[in-house]
Amino acid sequence: MNDRPPQTAASLCRSCASKRDVVTGKGSRFLLCERSRTDPGYPKYPMQPVVSCPGYVPLGNPPARE
Repeated sequence: MNDRPPQTAASLCRSCASKRDVVTGKGSRFLLCERSRTDPGYPKYPMQPVVSCPGYVPLGNPPARE
């Protein structure tokens, strides 16, 4: 039995306004970075856990439109 928390638990992505949860038909879960749509410097599906990100915006504070 594995009692470790999911890797994403400590990730900034979990509480970022630019994050969108993606669940496949088979039940796999991924965190999509919406910033990747307009800025190629951000990966579409960042490797987890993310501990530092210049584009991090806490939930409740939507990213500014550029």
